[in-house]
Amino acid sequence: MSKVNWTQIKKGLQQKTKEDLLKEISTLYQNFPQVKEYYQVQTSGVVEILDKYRNIVEKEFIHGKTRGLPKARFNVAKKAVSDFKKLTKDPDLIADLMLTFVESISQFNSDFSPDVEKFYVIPEDMFEKVLILLKENNLLAKYQLRASEIVCNAMDGWGHFDQLKEYYEDFYGTFIR
Repeated sequence: MSKVNWTQIKKGLQQKTKEDLLKEISTLYQNFPQVKEYYQVQTSGVVEILDKYRNIVEKEFIHGKTRGLPKARFNVAKKAVSDFKKLTKDPDLIADLMLTFVESISQFNSDFSPDVEKFYVIPEDMFEKVLILLKENNLLAKYQLRASEIVCNAMDGWGHFDQLKEYYEDFYGTFIR
């Protein structure tokens, strides 16, 4: 079976009537949740979708307790961020979710003090990425308070506070508690 490329798909779609295209989109919408979410985002349902992805992240590190502890699966939280980025290119909304990711892991760290490096390095990396995104899209001022609170609430373990503070100062200047 040979792979179908975009040119072939485009050619096939051009041969369909408007009704056939609507029927095909309807089938995709009904059978694939990602397509449904995509169209919901495109037609002003972005807040509900953002909330859904925020809840996925928060459930992994804050709310979803199994045997007294959240599951804390980084792959699930990272996938939520990645999947959301496929639904919208709005940097404001993406930054919001990325900051939720960092905040949720920071809350987990404060509650449970894990002695595993990835609990500090992964949110540090995401914090740096979100600050770059904010700078590129002139959104730094909008999120300064939230970024500052992330640094204020950071644990000292593994040099976590110092690293977040350094990233903050790279983008906002001197950090004052």
